[in-house]
Amino acid sequence: MNIKNISYLSIIAAAWIVAAGCKKNTSYEEETDSKDKVQIFVARANVGLQNLNIFPYTDDARTFKFNAQFGGLGLPKNPINVTFEIDNKAFDSLNVIRKNNGSALYERFPADSYSIDKLNVTIPQGGVSSDFISLKYFSKKFDPTKDYLLPISVKNASGYLINPTVKTAFIVAPKLTAVLASKTGWSATADTEELTGEGAVNGRTAAAIDGDVNTYWHSSWSLAEPPFPHWINVDMKTAIYVTRIDLAPRQNNSNGFTKFDLDASLDGTTWVSQGKNLTMDPVVKSYQSYQLSTPALYRYIKITMLNAASPTTKSTHLAEVNVYRY
Repeated sequence: MNIKNISYLSIIAAAWIVAAGCKKNTSYEEETDSKDKVQIFVARANVGLQNLNIFPYTDDARTFKFNAQFGGLGLPKNPINVTFEIDNKAFDSLNVIRKNNGSALYERFPADSYSIDKLNVTIPQGGVSSDFISLKYFSKKFDPTKDYLLPISVKNASGYLINPTVKTAFIVAPKLTAVLASKTGWSATADTEELTGEGAVNGRTAAAIDGDVNTYWHSSWSLAEPPFPHWINVDMKTAIYVTRIDLAPRQNNSNGFTKFDLDASLDGTTWVSQGKNLTMDPVVKSYQSYQLSTPALYRYIKITMLNAASPTTKSTHLAEVNVYRY
């Protein structure tokens, strides 16, 4: 055999070896009924708590979906029936952890806050995912000041091993956290304002919403000094879900008002009382907080100041109004 033939055969052999090495490994695609090294688990369970979208509130139901997954070498030769259950033991276990951490305990989902379409699903022959379970929930049924938990676990998987670390969907309706609303574009009006006696900035109503606690609104006193009550009406220009307001008294004077009424409105005409005869301490210079009795969507906030510490005082002042929202 000459050198040319040997080289040709070498090329053929090398090509065969490369082809053999590149042959597709089909073991992951073969159907098998073996349960060895195969586990059933809940999709998304490995990412921790599943927080539902609670806000903005709506009358319509929202939907959260999850399913079961097949993990292992090959594919199931036969359908796998998977049964889920609401896991009260998991609920209690998580609350033990929260109690030990000093956290508020989870509440159970209110009975009328949700519905589950089914608790039995099937991973089909040759598949790795079951059909979905749909949890429908109503956001208005949850108290925004509490955390709620609904653990749903795989109970049975047709004899297959259930992965203990990812067998449960921990579904949470989370407590909402109020944030400080931006005052950009806001305006304010008052029964009176002091335009000359307090300088170029102070005295004016706008100083109560300028974000600067060292400026202040003052009712009129230089030209005329109307008596109590005095009021400020804040227009936020758009409706936001208001939960509370914070008031800061004037920082360099402690003779401000001590009692006030708080009202809120969506249209500026119909007002909803949020508190009567509330107490304000003008000596305390930090913000003082007032929860709305009826948190909801509002555009206007009205503060009606009723009296000062001294019965002879006619005018009053206020440094800043903050509004908190969801």
